[in-house]
Amino acid sequence: MIKSLRVFMAVWIFSLSLQSHAQELNLIGDIRPPQQSAEYIFRSSPRESMISVQLLGAVYKPGIYYVPANTDLLKLITLAGGSTSSGDLSEVLVRKTEPKTWSAFELKAVSEYQGAFEVDAEKIIKYGGARHLRLQQDDFVYVPNRSSWVGPEARQGLTVLSVILGIALTAILIDKNSNSR
Repeated sequence: MIKSLRVFMAVWIFSLSLQSHAQELNLIGDIRPPQQSAEYIFRSSPRESMISVQLLGAVYKPGIYYVPANTDLLKLITLAGGSTSSGDLSEVLVRKTEPKTWSAFELKAVSEYQGAFEVDAEKIIKYGGARHLRLQQDDFVYVPNRSSWVGPEARQGLTVLSVILGIALTAILIDKNSNSR
């Protein structure tokens, strides 16, 4: 048992020093490749009037979209390939250049705050009303990631703790099995 305790202490001290060095070098955290944005043009006829709209966030193809003037919010998200698995369609943010165009609509899935709108696109998909959510020139749309229950710091702490416990339990089992022979 004392041998197991010594192994556990050595591993624990080593993992703490490893964690502190990783934090100094900024190696721990959310490391993600940058999102690549691009410009996309969707036109069904050459005489069609086009507008540009920015779409960013948790969609498969973020970027600047040149779409027909009658394009609604759901069609734009569809053109972008939909939301990613981490995308939260219940909190899509839309910054309108002309907020009055959406302020007149009484949709339960849309709430306004100082010219910006939070749209529950999941409700719009389920109950309808997308035709009212037409986009205009220079509108900005953002699909956020789902908020996780555990923050990055807590997740990091849980990971370190689980590694330490796994090593400690392994050391105890090795010690127990070596003593039984």
